[in-house]
Amino acid sequence: MSTEAVTRWFAYRDNRNSTAHDYGVGFAEETLRLLPDFIADARALESVLRERLNRVDP
Repeated sequence: MSTEAVTRWFAYRDNRNSTAHDYGVGFAEETLRLLPDFIADARALESVLRERLNRVDP
Protein backbone atom coordinates (compact mmCIF):
# COMPACT_ATOMS: atom_id res chain seq x y z
CA MET A 1 0.00 0.00 0.00
CA SER A 2 1.37 3.40 -0.93
CA THR A 3 1.98 6.24 1.50
CA GLU A 4 -0.73 8.21 -0.31
CA ALA A 5 -3.25 5.41 0.20
CA VAL A 6 -2.42 5.18 3.90
CA THR A 7 -2.86 8.94 4.21
CA ARG A 8 -6.27 8.67 2.54
CA TRP A 9 -7.36 5.89 4.91
CA PHE A 10 -6.39 8.07 7.88
CA ALA A 11 -8.45 10.91 6.37
CA TYR A 12 -11.43 8.56 5.98
CA ARG A 13 -11.07 7.50 9.62
CA ASP A 14 -10.79 11.08 10.83
CA ASN A 15 -13.82 12.08 8.78
CA ARG A 16 -15.82 9.18 10.14
CA ASN A 17 -14.87 10.09 13.72
CA SER A 18 -16.02 13.66 13.10
CA THR A 19 -19.48 12.61 11.98
CA ALA A 20 -20.60 12.32 15.60
CA HIS A 21 -19.72 15.96 16.27
CA ASP A 22 -20.15 17.97 13.06
CA TYR A 23 -23.36 18.29 11.08
CA GLY A 24 -22.60 21.45 9.09
CA VAL A 25 -22.82 21.95 5.36
CA GLY A 26 -19.05 22.37 5.05
CA PHE A 27 -18.47 19.03 6.72
CA ALA A 28 -21.03 17.35 4.50
CA GLU A 29 -19.36 18.79 1.40
CA GLU A 30 -15.94 17.61 2.61
CA THR A 31 -17.36 14.13 3.14
CA LEU A 32 -18.85 14.10 -0.36
CA ARG A 33 -15.46 15.05 -1.82
CA LEU A 34 -13.87 12.05 -0.07
CA LEU A 35 -16.40 9.52 -1.38
CA PRO A 36 -14.99 8.81 -4.88
CA ASP A 37 -11.51 8.05 -3.52
CA PHE A 38 -12.98 6.07 -0.63
CA ILE A 39 -15.00 3.90 -3.00
CA ALA A 40 -11.96 3.28 -5.20
CA ASP A 41 -9.77 2.46 -2.18
CA ALA A 42 -12.42 0.18 -0.68
CA ARG A 43 -12.70 -1.72 -3.99
CA ALA A 44 -8.92 -2.05 -4.20
CA LEU A 45 -8.83 -3.37 -0.63
CA GLU A 46 -11.61 -5.83 -1.42
CA SER A 47 -9.64 -7.09 -4.41
CA VAL A 48 -6.49 -7.63 -2.34
CA LEU A 49 -8.42 -9.39 0.42
CA ARG A 50 -10.23 -11.67 -2.02
CA GLU A 51 -6.94 -12.55 -3.71
CA ARG A 52 -5.23 -13.32 -0.41
CA LEU A 53 -8.17 -15.26 1.00
CA ASN A 54 -8.35 -17.40 -2.14
CA ARG A 55 -4.69 -18.38 -1.65
CA VAL A 56 -5.37 -19.79 1.80
CA ASP A 57 -5.90 -23.53 1.84
CA PRO A 58 -9.13 -24.52 3.60
